[in-house]
Amino acid sequence: MLKPEDNILSWTKSPFSTEIQSEAKKAYEDWQKGITSELVDSYAHPLTFGTGGIRGKIGNGIGKMNLYTVGRAALGFLDYLKDTKENPSIVIAYDSRRLSKEFAELSAGIGATLGVTVHLFPKVTPTPLLSYAIRYYKASGGIVITASHNPPEYNGFKAYLADGGQLVPPDDALIIKRIGEIEDWSSIPMISKTDKVYKKYVKSVGSDCFKGYLKDLHKAKIQSKAKPKTRNNLKIVYSPLHGTGGEYMKEMLSFFGYKSVFLVPEQKKPDGEFPTVKYPNPEEKEALALCEFHAKKKKAEVFIATDPDADRLGVGVRKPDGEYEYLNGNQIGSIMAAYLSERKKDKGKVYHLVKTIVTTDLQEAIAKKNGIKIKNVLTGFKYIAEEMKQIEKKKNNLFLFGGEESYGYLPVPFVRDKDSLSSALLFVEILAEKGDLLSYLNEIYLQYGLYRESLYSLTLEGSSGQTKIKESIEALRKENLIGKQIGGRKVVGVLDYETQTVSGKSKTTVFQGMPKSNVIQVELEGNAKLTIRPSGTEPKVKVYSSFASLKKPKKSTEIPSLWESLGKEISLAEKEFLQLAGLL
Repeated sequence: MLKPEDNILSWTKSPFSTEIQSEAKKAYEDWQKGITSELVDSYAHPLTFGTGGIRGKIGNGIGKMNLYTVGRAALGFLDYLKDTKENPSIVIAYDSRRLSKEFAELSAGIGATLGVTVHLFPKVTPTPLLSYAIRYYKASGGIVITASHNPPEYNGFKAYLADGGQLVPPDDALIIKRIGEIEDWSSIPMISKTDKVYKKYVKSVGSDCFKGYLKDLHKAKIQSKAKPKTRNNLKIVYSPLHGTGGEYMKEMLSFFGYKSVFLVPEQKKPDGEFPTVKYPNPEEKEALALCEFHAKKKKAEVFIATDPDADRLGVGVRKPDGEYEYLNGNQIGSIMAAYLSERKKDKGKVYHLVKTIVTTDLQEAIAKKNGIKIKNVLTGFKYIAEEMKQIEKKKNNLFLFGGEESYGYLPVPFVRDKDSLSSALLFVEILAEKGDLLSYLNEIYLQYGLYRESLYSLTLEGSSGQTKIKESIEALRKENLIGKQIGGRKVVGVLDYETQTVSGKSKTTVFQGMPKSNVIQVELEGNAKLTIRPSGTEPKVKVYSSFASLKKPKKSTEIPSLWESLGKEISLAEKEFLQLAGLL
């Protein structure tokens, strides 16, 4: 691994253009003067692999997304597959972002140069279909070019292994090491699509792959008891938020009998500039404004939206007064988890529900009450996929549902990443059967307990921001929190996922089979948790809150006031927790 100054100097010579070389020289001059700036960071500090590969702003330098940094990641990954797999092959997909197609074709060309068979999707494609295609083609791995829900100036590179899941230990460390060893930028092969080697090894993914997905989705039997007429008449407004989901979602819903699907016209075509939204993220209410607008005009029962790579799903459900209730990721996931748990059929099977440590514990209550095994994993859907691999190995064991609070869910076993397509189908199936999803959500709260969650994100850009994030978590690590009051509740336990140590009433068994991670989780009395972690994909530190109501509601009319009280508790707890971490 080169030193920061050597990283900068490596961009001051061939193969880079004179313009890039001049920019790198200016960065080096600033570096010598001790100046900290985005320019210096771009050339001095490489993009690092987080929960989903590398992601960053498009631009020049080792700290930005460009043909060389993407080519370096692809070369290290593909070279590893070539050395460890017999007759290696790979599937590559891309989203609608700036340079996504170019990065995908660059990666395909590198694979071809190494003699790796490449299955390249011919158009923008949802990430879950990339995961499915790896298994469909029995490939050695996969690459998807996407920055998920980030603003338009970002792009990313995510790598997958043969099971269709993202990189996990021990492969991730070995691949990252191999990428870091590539120090000569001239060693990255960049061949044209017209090159005979490219044509020999790069094949286009056909329509049979998606047809296979639909067939497997039908076999998964997540459909409800709703009548065909109900499905046909259910009015659905959908937006792919300028991303990959448009054609795929409409075809999938039509395949299962939903013929009244209206695509938001302003957002249905792929466009990496995302002109109608500030952030193309279904977690943001602002991004769903056009969905709601058209839903009101159509008097639709529901509107749904997916992020640019169509792995996350957001929804709004029509209320009796004609307005729409925006459900958060924990609520959407809990509705799915409860529905699947309550109707599990085969008594001879052991069912499993998997969630991340920052996802609502309501799902844990649902699992336990229905006799379903529950597993908490680190943040990142790759850990859910890894657990699915273990479940698959056990006789009479079945994966039921996996989810994370950040609007990612998986109700089928044949994909190994969050999947908005199968999740959307399940969600509208529940709506078609239940009729009133908000009443069903209240039933869930009454049966399993009332839980409310919150996410606070603080953006801290650059190397100075990363230092601040590390210092804040380290400050909490050294603090004796047991017995302190946070948000009016006493701290009863602390889990440090980096050192894998506990204090108070927390149990070390939660770390079993879990890799280390820079996360601290504080357990409060009355089944409440606060969790702090640096984002693996963005320059942010995140604080997650999950609080159960100290008073369990006995009827639905009690829920609104208790919900409001929980909100006040969480707001105070977040503030006090951030103060303890030195972030406020």
